[in-house]
Amino acid sequence: MSLRTRRAPPPGGSQAPLAKSSRDARKSKVGDKIKKRMSMRYADISAPQTTPDIPSMPSLTDIRVFEQERYGKASTSVEDFQEEQVREDPRAVDVKFLEQDDFDPDAYLKVKLANSTEAELKSLQSSLEASKAAAATDLQRNVFKNYAEFVVISKEISTLENDMLELKESLSEWKAMPSLLNIDDSNATSDRRRGNRNSIADLRTLYATQLQTLHTTVEGSAKFVPSIPGRHIVMEAENWWALNPATYKVEYAVHFVLLDDLLLVAKRRRKRSGTGGKLVAEKCWTLSEVTIQDVKDAADITHAIKIRRGKETHVYRADRSSDKKNILSTFRTSAEELATRRRKEREGEHERRRSVWTPDDNAPFVLGADADPLPPLPSRIFGQSAGNLAKDKQDKDARWITDFTDELSVAIALQEWDEAVNLIERGEAKLTTTPALEPKLTPLTSSLTSALLHALSDPTQHKAGVVHLTSLLLRLHAGPVARDTFLATRTEFIRKLTRTIRFEGDIGVYIGEFAMVMFTGIKHTADWYLASFREHDMASGLVQWAKEQLEIFAKMFRRQVYSTDVDQRAVQNSLQMTRTQSKRLLQDNGLDFSYLLEGLIAPPSSTPAPSTIPAPRTPQPPVPKLPPTAPLNTTPKVPKSPGPRPPRSNQRQPSISITRKP
Repeated sequence: MSLRTRRAPPPGGSQAPLAKSSRDARKSKVGDKIKKRMSMRYADISAPQTTPDIPSMPSLTDIRVFEQERYGKASTSVEDFQEEQVREDPRAVDVKFLEQDDFDPDAYLKVKLANSTEAELKSLQSSLEASKAAAATDLQRNVFKNYAEFVVISKEISTLENDMLELKESLSEWKAMPSLLNIDDSNATSDRRRGNRNSIADLRTLYATQLQTLHTTVEGSAKFVPSIPGRHIVMEAENWWALNPATYKVEYAVHFVLLDDLLLVAKRRRKRSGTGGKLVAEKCWTLSEVTIQDVKDAADITHAIKIRRGKETHVYRADRSSDKKNILSTFRTSAEELATRRRKEREGEHERRRSVWTPDDNAPFVLGADADPLPPLPSRIFGQSAGNLAKDKQDKDARWITDFTDELSVAIALQEWDEAVNLIERGEAKLTTTPALEPKLTPLTSSLTSALLHALSDPTQHKAGVVHLTSLLLRLHAGPVARDTFLATRTEFIRKLTRTIRFEGDIGVYIGEFAMVMFTGIKHTADWYLASFREHDMASGLVQWAKEQLEIFAKMFRRQVYSTDVDQRAVQNSLQMTRTQSKRLLQDNGLDFSYLLEGLIAPPSSTPAPSTIPAPRTPQPPVPKLPPTAPLNTTPKVPKSPGPRPPRSNQRQPSISITRKP
């Protein structure tokens, strides 16, 4: 009940004067208090006080002010705020509130939806979803509306990009224009030439200083690397170790010095204390006569290289892989530069000789004005250059053949089959231009083929290994040999498996296991064979091999099943087991040999069964020739039959036992 609500009067009429008197008393009290308040005097607070300033009261945000500032409401009193909350329907969603940048959803939920029911919340949710759908529709409409403008802007951007590229090129040309218009005077040219001459002199001095330092630091290097104008050091490599080529054991520390035309190997002499000593020159080769090969990392060797010179092989190992890569790349670059330089020198020498010894009109040479002319040179001199070129080619081919055969032998020894086959194919391609390679390539090809066949004959090989090895043998033109080796290996493998089957007394179980092993072996062999040999002319070998295996199975089947001590039930059981295994393992996998198998395992043709009582034989005692001293035989002689003579032993027919009826 509100304080402003007037209470109903009591039912009795005698209390009306009492209520009127109480109202008058209240009015009089209120008037007295107002008069007392107005008659009170207050101190002058405008005068200065000696007390310090008291801090002001902190301001507290009123929920009504917050509501007014947040949602733009004009409620000023508690009653208006409460009445507004009662009148407001939370289902009405004002989209303007949601569009504000500083919209606070938590505050909105606390104020708007604190006392909402489930129906109101569902209505609010549907309103929000409708607003979301309307916003999506507006966005799609705006995208479609602005698509044409977007295309135009994209074209303008592309055009602007092309213009920027053209502007960049123009700026580059403008930047280079002053240097193109500038003309160097003769003084600048002479200064440049003088600087070049000075730089060449300085470079020669630097090279000479390098060689002197090398002769000082490496004992005996002057004998291997004499001072020649232009010779210089390209790089030095330390922290290398010489290894035994056979066992890869460390022997001693070495130091490489790579020059522009030589490779010097210095051995570090050990001191008695065990620490590193002075370097001593050990080996030195020309870059054109040696090759450096990279050795693949293995369990017993890492970061190693091989230096080959003819039949000599030297193995060295570094501590880091970066050192190995550095020396390999630098050596390759130096060798190519040396070969190019020497080729140019030979070409220049050849042209110079031709210009000197070959006149224009084949006229004799004149040494002076008063000298007699020289006779023309013989034609054999002009053919010497061609002979030298042929000799150089032969030497180069011989070196290449030696390196090629060594590399192929190493690949075969290390069982690097792919690399070895690639080398064989590369050598076969070179036979037309290098006929001297054929005598050395043929035995290496045979050796590689034998090694691959030996690996193929390993019964522990899986399908992937067999397919890979047969593909390599086919590339070596050894398909028939690979086929025979593979089938022979599979035959021996199946034979060993069948010998492990134990006979437990039941002939049906034994035949079932025997058939499963044989037919499974045939199925796997056919699968591997077709994956390895894809040529149609190789399929006949598989058919012939499968026929032989079925004949072996049928021979064992007939020996075990069709014996005298096996009853008819066991025979039928064995036949049923064989047909079941054949259908499951062969026919269902595309190998239908039922027409052949049925004929091989068919029971033998019926013959008259022998009687238990043997037929009596006609006695025919022999008539031996008795010596004259022998006693007389009491047995009477059988008279000769008037019929034809009996045939000889090789003409007699096989005896047939005849059963007589009792």
